[in-house]
Amino acid sequence: MPRHLSHVFNGESLMCSISRKMAAEFIGTFGLIFFGGGAAAMGYPLIDVALANGLAIMIAAYVFGDISGGVVNPAVTLGGAIAGKIGWKDAGLYMVAQVGGGIAAGYVLLVVLGGSTGHLGATTINTGLVSVSGGFILEALGTFFLTTTALYTAMSGRAGNAAPLAIGFTLVMAVTFMGPLTGASLNPARTLGPAVAGVYFPHIWVYLVATPVGGLIAGLLYNFMQEHKAVS
Repeated sequence: MPRHLSHVFNGESLMCSISRKMAAEFIGTFGLIFFGGGAAAMGYPLIDVALANGLAIMIAAYVFGDISGGVVNPAVTLGGAIAGKIGWKDAGLYMVAQVGGGIAAGYVLLVVLGGSTGHLGATTINTGLVSVSGGFILEALGTFFLTTTALYTAMSGRAGNAAPLAIGFTLVMAVTFMGPLTGASLNPARTLGPAVAGVYFPHIWVYLVATPVGGLIAGLLYNFMQEHKAVS
């Protein structure tokens, strides 16, 4: 990922129009939901699903890093905006593009798979293993760690080309653990895409609330840590 990525997040890049940024976020999110959700829909082994998600977000960060940052996640976008790494206007437009990309991917999966195979990889709480409140906590914590990783690497201009690796492997780690429990969404667009296309909405409120909460807390904590660092 280019070292000038932090300028993109701070709204300092003048070479990319908002339409290009939105297109980048739409395409990147589409890829994440299409490949990650598709792997889950097909019932592949957990490690395969985890790698599909991790590689998809990693590639999005590499390919679109110097255009929009390749955030591909409304919850992470929220955290970035709170931390001052993404302008609020850009953040709102990113979220629209990300949700649109996720829903588009869900409908393409519906066409490709010829029906709601595996509910198109929809994320649901496995109430046989975890309570709904436990699923809420897991999704919030997972999103918190994913957002924190993005904030301290890509969005801060740190880690250089290794930033997408850190973000991708954070998602792999989360899916490996949380996949059997909640589907490891960590991303409202990841949940909305298959849910809307497959008309399948169990526990959807958990994901639409818990993931932004995780991003929100990550952004607030980042600000606190940076302020403390500046004072010390």
